Amino acid sequence: MGGLMHSVYRTLMTRNSVYVTFVIGGALAGERMVNAGVDVAWKSNNKGKLYDDLLGTVIGGPKPDDD
Repeated sequence: MGGLMHSVYRTLMTRNSVYVTFVIGGALAGERMVNAGVDVAWKSNNKGKLYDDLLGTVIGGPKPDDD
């Protein structure tokens, strides 16, 4: 474990530009993962109530005749 930590330290922490790139890249990747997870949870929790689910049934469905 010590060898792995040492190699990670030498790879990421010795140069500031590499460290900053790693932190920014990790933040962007983490944000995308959290956003995708929240979207899946939202769609799962609101299944049948979303615009895409109602399109063609309630929204944009056939209009009643005014005869």
